[in-house]
Amino acid sequence: MGLWDRMRGIARSRRGDDDAWSERMDTTVRDQQGTLAHLRRALADLATNRRRVELQLGRLQQQAAQLDATAAERVGAGDDEGARSALARKVTMEKAIGDLAERHATLLADEQKLTATADQVQTQIEDFRIRKDTLVARESAATAKTEMHRINRDQGAIAGDLDDVERHTREAEATAAAYDELADPTDAANWDKAFGSLDEGEGRGPKSLPQ
Repeated sequence: MGLWDRMRGIARSRRGDDDAWSERMDTTVRDQQGTLAHLRRALADLATNRRRVELQLGRLQQQAAQLDATAAERVGAGDDEGARSALARKVTMEKAIGDLAERHATLLADEQKLTATADQVQTQIEDFRIRKDTLVARESAATAKTEMHRINRDQGAIAGDLDDVERHTREAEATAAAYDELADPTDAANWDKAFGSLDEGEGRGPKSLPQ
């Protein structure tokens, strides 16, 4: 396999690994964002209910204050029965106010907890993105260095191969030059005489031209 084939194979493999890794990271971010969106919706519902309770609580407190004022007026007017009725209604209303106040406190506490959780998830998402970007940059740099070293190694091997080819070429050229000096190839008699005696002297039989 040639250098460029190896490089293409490495590039395809890296793209496949990067795509799989990137998809996993994107899936994680989407999951976190989905969780955060769910928390935000729940938080909005809690806030809406809390505000409704606050409005209702405010109305009841106003009504209780009015009943208290009514009871005082009835006492001043000598209407003890009216005063007792107003005070009885105020007691019932104060119980409802106490129940609403407890519900409001529970909603407020839940809202605060959910807000803290949502903020924590938001921070985790931001931290994850920062770490992801950092890891992507580090992974890209490491991969680039690895490929650079691999390419340098392959280039060294190719350079060695070229040196071998150059050496063999020079040997072939030297052999051809020697033949040119010994005999004229167009003169068959001189050629056979020169190279026939050379081959016989070497004891190797007829010698063929180098390929």
